[in-house]
Order: sequence, then C-alpha cells, then structure tokens
Amino acid sequence: MKIPAFNKSTWMGLVAAAVVGGSATAVLINGNLTNPPTSSTSSPPAINQVAQPSPDRAVDGELSVYWIESNNNKLIAVPVAVKAKNSREAIATAFNTLITEVPPAETLYSAIPEGTKVLDIATIGKDIRINLSSEFTKGGGSASMQGRIIQVLYTVTSLEPEAKVYLSIDGKPLKYIGGEGLEVPQPMTRKDFALEF
Repeated sequence: MKIPAFNKSTWMGLVAAAVVGGSATAVLINGNLTNPPTSSTSSPPAINQVAQPSPDRAVDGELSVYWIESNNNKLIAVPVAVKAKNSREAIATAFNTLITEVPPAETLYSAIPEGTKVLDIATIGKDIRINLSSEFTKGGGSASMQGRIIQVLYTVTSLEPEAKVYLSIDGKPLKYIGGEGLEVPQPMTRKDFALEF
C-alpha cells in the first residue's frame, strides 16, 4: 500500500484534527456516562439508566417481561409483552413491571422475592449492568434461584437478545446464588440459561 506524501503542515493539521475530534468524542461519551439524561418523564426514580444510545428513539421489537409457569413438571419462563415510551425507558419499565406488578394470569408467578429493590441499572452499548438489593438472594430452592436469574436475564435482554448482563447484589458481583450454589456467570447471556428448567 502506498502512503501519500503530504507536506509537514498537512500532517500537523491532520494530527490536530484527530486530537481535537478524539477529545470531543471522549467528552461527549464521558458526559453521557456521568450525567444521564433527565426529564420529568424519565425512568422510575429507583432506576438510573446510563449511556443508552439514541435514548429517545421508538422501541424496536417487542419488549417483554418474563414470568414463570409450571407446565408438565417443568418450569418455563413465559414472555408477556409490555409497552414503553422509548428505548431509554424500556429496561426500566420492564424491570419495574417484573418486581412490582402482579402477573397477568393466574398460572404465572414471579420467583423474585418480595422486597427486592433495584439499586441501579446502567446500559452501555450492549452491556447491561444491574445492581439489586440483597433480598434478591433470599429464600427458595434451586429452581427458584434459577427462575429468578432467568426472569432478570430474559426481561432485560428482551429488546437486545445478544446483550451481556452483569448482575450485582449491593454493589458486589453475584458469583453464586442459593444454598446449593447456582453459579452466575459474569457476564451472563441467554446462552447460559434456557427458558425451560
């Protein structure tokens, strides 16, 4: 490959443009990470979403909340569609529905313990970081533990199925959950947990 020959002033101009452009990009990115967008119609106060691209675009695809259903001696995570105004509010809307609402059918339930609080949700590119209160790890057997992990994972990735999810409890990465020690990979993806368990 032949590199074009530029004079010294042209090279200096290109380097200066790259430095200024890179600095502006860094300021823009860092500004979004430290100062999330705020408005009177933003996500519910318990959830702080950060750096989600195109925050006001319409929600593409189907946003779903995953509930648990017992079927032929197996447990299955069942998606139920919900609506959000825009992509910035999508994960917050779905997750708040999951931990605060009653399932829409009598055959459905949630494995997530009552009192679980969302301390933070941050979305950066295709990475989703969730920080929950310690109530999330309390009570239930291995099926319950697996069910609540699946509910969280599939709900927050319903619009972005390939996303990687990092789950923390009181700010510490969750490695194992339950007395039997169900391993929680960090990050986790839908490939790590099947809907039927």
